[in-house]
Amino acid sequence: MPTAASKRWLILIAVMLAFVPIVIDMTILHIAVPSLTLALGASGAQVLWIIDIYPLLMAGLLVPMGTLADRVGHRRILLYGLSVFWVASLLAAFAPTPAMLIGARVLLALGGAMIMPCVLGIIRRTFEDEKERALALGLWGTVG
Repeated sequence: MPTAASKRWLILIAVMLAFVPIVIDMTILHIAVPSLTLALGASGAQVLWIIDIYPLLMAGLLVPMGTLADRVGHRRILLYGLSVFWVASLLAAFAPTPAMLIGARVLLALGGAMIMPCVLGIIRRTFEDEKERALALGLWGTVG
């Protein structure tokens, strides 16, 4: 049976794994732009929206989603965010048009904005000792 200390570190690993797709999604698209442009027949303006809509919306939604998570519960919003992110990832992967990909990226931003503040809130509540919290936040920071 895991001790309380080991449970804290398992929780940290779990929330870091939840955070990894958000970080990857912020940068991975830059690699795929040439083939994506050809496959979808996207214009220059559409490519810019495909790339920029995710960080733009996520930045705007972080504070409202963090406030919502503080009121409703970090675990609940984290699970909803992971669900939205998963569905949006499937939609993005199979998007036949630039417009559908942009829409999927909007949903990805919503899911990501739900996940990110919850990860930090869970770390803050899980690690009450200041030194452990600093270490946990440092480890989290290495992921993103």
